[in-house]
Amino acid sequence: MLVCLEGSSPTIFGENNYKYYVWEAYLTTREHHAKYIPGPAAISMSGSQINIRKMADWACAFIEARQENVFLIGWSRGAAACIQTAYNLKNKGRTVEAMFLFDAVDQDTSTNSDLNFIPNSVVNCYHAIATKKSWMDRQIFPTCGQQSASGVNLVKKDFDTTHGGIAGAGDGVGDAGSKVWMWEQMRKHGVVS
Repeated sequence: MLVCLEGSSPTIFGENNYKYYVWEAYLTTREHHAKYIPGPAAISMSGSQINIRKMADWACAFIEARQENVFLIGWSRGAAACIQTAYNLKNKGRTVEAMFLFDAVDQDTSTNSDLNFIPNSVVNCYHAIATKKSWMDRQIFPTCGQQSASGVNLVKKDFDTTHGGIAGAGDGVGDAGSKVWMWEQMRKHGVVS
């Protein structure tokens, strides 16, 4: 099964995220069971309607009803929610076969897990990291998920693009090849064709 966790909700200009790679993975997956979870508003915290913790809880509720290999994909705070989901599943004795992260950022206060650390409930983790961030973006969108427990196959790759560009936001910068790389990883696991 594939759970797709988006990075943000529709923008203030009314644009949706249905052009981003998380949505595309949801539409094109070979997995029989898939769920798309929309992301939080521009600013999220523990009391927000949607935040990292709630997204992870929704993902776990979907996963717990099925006994299949678990695959997670996410961008931004959705990628951080993938990491939180892995922590939640670890506490329930479940594993994640593979996580596919586009520039995971821990930008709210809803979780007290160390989201910079991939837990040993994850077998494989592929993390595309955006490097074309201004000083301010690095403060607002600090990349997490860069370390892992022993036994986790953590593969990180830097891409010279923006935080939005890495996930297909079409911000005029391009993705610097992040989609091609990530789709190769997903094909290895049979998640997409």
